[in-house]
Amino acid sequence: MALTSQEIIAQVIFRIVSVITAALILLVGIVIVTGLLIPAYAPANYRIILGVVMILYGSYRILMVWRKQRHAQRH
Repeated sequence: MALTSQEIIAQVIFRIVSVITAALILLVGIVIVTGLLIPAYAPANYRIILGVVMILYGSYRILMVWRKQRHAQRH
């Protein structure tokens, strides 16, 4: 079944929004780990754990978008 031009545009927009969102999550994770976003009175362990979780989640989302796009190109 062929996709209409509107469906293709919607998929492209969704992909762009997904990558931007994942990149922002990744960036926030990096900023948290560096200590720029969390106040100084916050425990260092909390900052590191939260930052690493954000980095891993952002990386996971980027990987999933990339894999979905690669799978769609094959079919």
